[in-house]
Amino acid sequence: MAEEISFLSTATFGFGIGGASWERGMSWDPDVIVGQGTTSDGGPTYLGIDDPYGSLMTIKNDLTTILISAKRKKIPFILSSGSPSGSNIQLERALEAVNEITKENNIKMRIAVIPGELDKEYLKQKIGQGSKIRRLVDTSGLSPYLSEKDVDESRRIVAQMGPEPIMEALELDVDGVITGRALDVGLYMALPLKKGFDKAITAHMAKTIECSSLVCEPQSFEPVFARLRKDHFLVRPTNENARCTVQSVAAHAFYERSDPTREENPGGTLDMSQAVYEQYDEKSVKVSGSRWIPEKYTLKIEGVRQVGHRTICICGVRDERLVNCIDWFLEEAKSHVEEKVRPYKAGRDYELMFRMYGKNGVLGDAEPVQETRSHELGIIIDAVAADAKVADSACNNAVDFIAHMAYPGRIATAANVAFAYSPREHRLGPVYEYNIWHLLPLEDPCEPFKIELREFPKP
Repeated sequence: MAEEISFLSTATFGFGIGGASWERGMSWDPDVIVGQGTTSDGGPTYLGIDDPYGSLMTIKNDLTTILISAKRKKIPFILSSGSPSGSNIQLERALEAVNEITKENNIKMRIAVIPGELDKEYLKQKIGQGSKIRRLVDTSGLSPYLSEKDVDESRRIVAQMGPEPIMEALELDVDGVITGRALDVGLYMALPLKKGFDKAITAHMAKTIECSSLVCEPQSFEPVFARLRKDHFLVRPTNENARCTVQSVAAHAFYERSDPTREENPGGTLDMSQAVYEQYDEKSVKVSGSRWIPEKYTLKIEGVRQVGHRTICICGVRDERLVNCIDWFLEEAKSHVEEKVRPYKAGRDYELMFRMYGKNGVLGDAEPVQETRSHELGIIIDAVAADAKVADSACNNAVDFIAHMAYPGRIATAANVAFAYSPREHRLGPVYEYNIWHLLPLEDPCEPFKIELREFPKP
């Protein structure tokens, strides 16, 4: 077994990497470059749609830096991509960028590609065989156990693959691995586990550097560098003006966790309750003492179904008289819209919402501050309906009412609100919700995934 593996972690690429910090990290001779490029943070729509969000230009720029650096150093790279949902259609978009990069820079690469999208028939077969695929979160929006109906209603389904398929791919004499949807820490765990490193300390290192410089002071999007050893790891920033401290590294255990001492993973739980954090030098922190608790292997799967179409309008209120009676005024608007839309919506439901920023736009009914203290309010008129034309009509009628109808003390005869854009109404397209957020039990962690060997540039 190797004595040490060193990592250059890019976190989410597409935010801009390179420059002095990147070159500094590369000068420390990493054994592998790892970066996550998929997430569910942005919600379900990214998984449902075909048209990509995000700038391919910035993704391509970062991929160029990663691929050329790896090729120059003759080290592997491990990346998840498919901005950001990890769907096959988004993954292929990133691979087109890889093809362009290899052509433009006259380099050849053999890459293992592992799509994360699941075949619906595969899942229905598992259900038919009696597999109990339970929901990850107890909420009425999810079936307690996955059904064939859930699968059929889903637009797409992806799995957050663990390290095992990547470990297999690294056996295939490749320059690197690019996956679809993947467990962030799984990307970092694959190479060390393949080389026989301790699972607990490997998982804790992966947890620590998965978001790159979020473990540094100050935080940034620049890379971090880690050295994994038999019973501990070291982490440090590549930015010469940043440092890792015991507090900054330990605090990352709280990130997206209700219990900072435990992290559930496929096949087990990382127990950090006895972890030891030590200041190794001015910029580095040493971490040791974690434990791995083996459990049955389950894989998180994510699926979305379409629930309608959305049309919005963004406007602002500056008149203090309207600000003071805004709740009443918007209820009047809802009643007006119902009266206007009812005759021709033909039984098709719609939902009309008003998000008031400056009052309770973030917390809604949970907002503890009841008195409106803002001198102006930003309002998003948000209409959702199964039929896009109904959503358009609901939004348009609400816009007209809010723009022209009277309220107590009004001085002007119109122009109640200021519209941010023309046209006032904007179709946002299909609306999706998560209907699959379940745990798929597996005997073989690689079973749902197919490794594809691809040569770049394409012949």
